[in-house]
Amino acid sequence: MIHIHDDIPEPAGGEYGTVTLPHAWHVLSLLFFAAAMGARFLTALIPRELLKGVIWRPVLTAFSVPLLATFGLLFALIGLRRPEGRGAAKIALFLNATVLLLSGVALWAFFRIMPG
Repeated sequence: MIHIHDDIPEPAGGEYGTVTLPHAWHVLSLLFFAAAMGARFLTALIPRELLKGVIWRPVLTAFSVPLLATFGLLFALIGLRRPEGRGAAKIALFLNATVLLLSGVALWAFFRIMPG
């Protein structure tokens, strides 16, 4: 007798299981990478009244990208410790390190070009 539902995985385990924080460091790192890539749009959500006279929005974006990439890099390093997510953690480590390097070069060029 053939059962139709023999190949349904266990809902609480395997690749369809719930992701808990000790297992999700690489996911959190990739979320910070996505946040670093969308920092321009995230800083656009801040009301103008909060930034008036304090700091320019492009400068806030320029400093938030390496900050978010640094957090992503740290979470990727934590994620490397677990063998289950090591492949994704290596990808997240590479992506966040690339963003951190390029944003560092961009900040260096900004301060090198700006007078004073």
